[in-house]
Amino acid sequence: MRILLIRMMGLGDVAAILVPAARLIRRRFPAARIEAMTFAAGIEVMARVAEIDAVLPVSAAQWPDSLPEAMRSAAALAAEIAGRGYDRVINFDTWFFPGFLARLVMEAGVPVEGNYARLPTRVFLDQLAAGRLTQAYFGDQGGHAASTFPHMADWVMPWWDRFPDWPSYPHFFLGHCCGLAGDLDFDLPATPDPALRAAAGGRPVVALSLAGRKLRYRDGGRLALALEQAGCHVWSGFDGSVPIATTLDRLKATDLLISLPTSSQWLARAVGCPTLLVPGSQPPRHLGAEAVAAPVIECQYCGLMTCPRGLDFPCLAVPPEALVAQVRALLA
Repeated sequence: MRILLIRMMGLGDVAAILVPAARLIRRRFPAARIEAMTFAAGIEVMARVAEIDAVLPVSAAQWPDSLPEAMRSAAALAAEIAGRGYDRVINFDTWFFPGFLARLVMEAGVPVEGNYARLPTRVFLDQLAAGRLTQAYFGDQGGHAASTFPHMADWVMPWWDRFPDWPSYPHFFLGHCCGLAGDLDFDLPATPDPALRAAAGGRPVVALSLAGRKLRYRDGGRLALALEQAGCHVWSGFDGSVPIATTLDRLKATDLLISLPTSSQWLARAVGCPTLLVPGSQPPRHLGAEAVAAPVIECQYCGLMTCPRGLDFPCLAVPPEALVAQVRALLA
């Protein structure tokens, strides 16, 4: 049996969803050839997963911003997938492009499980040409998706209020939405970076990941200085400028990561590095960090990525001194 798993966007979801999903699928089909299609830095992550026999990389050029170009690219990728003779394709992605790709693969006669575009391609093209599809249709949780997963319809924010018993987002997504039973294994191989340990000279090592696609902790400079003054060796550099293997090795040599809700937290979990999370607007319960900064505003956990009060995310304004105090306690 030959199986293709799809999860492209973004790096945190590859580490938190596709890595454990690959292991769950491997337990179900121990003799199968299992391959993964993913994007950008996710390619490096999945290449380190022993349960994956091959990685099909999708480049930025193959996922263009232009919708007509993206549809042409999806058609070419679907033809490639159909020609590889897969017995099943399982799409864990929720974005439009992978869902459209899964629909094309399905229409080419390949068995597809998971998420796919709900409109047949001909109907979609007719409605697109007639201007009947709004931007909401293409959104991450828009109206484009259908699924063979049993409870995918429950993946709607704020799902954590309706399903409080799930310990974290990956458990809810894979266990409840996708119906995959079993313990989740996030681990990735890494070797503690000897250069980082040498530079620390015996001091505790603290990593800082304080910027995401839409979020930024504004007092990062003050925080780094205060940590150094408290006797820690501090490093950062989660901007994609170094290979994933290097980042994992550095995290393996790190005592604590201070992070916003970004992919860095899931990479740290994969190598056993604990996280002190500065959650901002995100309810920390579903992010599963080992420690969480105290709330600083009454509407702290609204769950939105755009501040409804029109402010520059005051929920991220945790004083550096408060974080340093938590670091001291955690390292002690």
